[in-house]
This record gives sequence, structure tokens and C-alpha cells, in this order.
Amino acid sequence: SPSPVNHAKFQPSASATFTPRDQSYNVSYGSGSVTIVLGSDTLRIQSITVREQELGLSQEEPTQPFYFAAFDGILGMAFPSLAVGGTATALGGMLEQNQLAEPLFSFYFSR
Repeated sequence: SPSPVNHAKFQPSASATFTPRDQSYNVSYGSGSVTIVLGSDTLRIQSITVREQELGLSQEEPTQPFYFAAFDGILGMAFPSLAVGGTATALGGMLEQNQLAEPLFSFYFSR
């Protein structure tokens, strides 16, 4: 059976560019739900920089499926209509701030 990993946790107080939004939402997913508080910060992925990207901070770590997961967080790449509370998606922020030549992204899965 998998063993729990120590997940890295985002510390808003350690970021000079984080801004709290004072809004919270309950996000439901396949095996449960989690409460998130909204904020914004600068998002950097290689050469892409999105300023004031909205993000949701979970208030607790749900046991399933995240406790045993080998990742620290989730970057939602869904359509804007599926975003919690109508928040701006990362892809939307990239496009609005002219960080992408085209509205395309891809995933590479490895073992």
C-alpha cells in the first residue's frame, strides 16, 4: 500500500505577491469535497508569467484521494465555465496577458 508523502504547502505569508480575496467555496469532486479560500499570486511556468492569477487554497487536506497522492496541488486546466466561482483559469490568464501564441496546451504522461 502507498505511504503518505509530506506535501509541500503554499505559505501565502512567504510570497510578496500574494493577495487574499476573502471568498471561500466548497469544491466537490469524485470522492468528496474540500473548502478553498481564494487569493491571487504570480504564476510562473518556465518562461510563462501570469500576474495576479487567481488560485484556491484548501483549508485542510482531504484523505481521499489526495493524502496518498505524489503531487502537492492541482492546476485546473478546465473550461472557464467549470471554474469555481467563475475564477480566471490559468490558461485564460496566459492568453489575456499575451503569454501564449495560440490557445493550446498539451499534457505528457510518463510512467
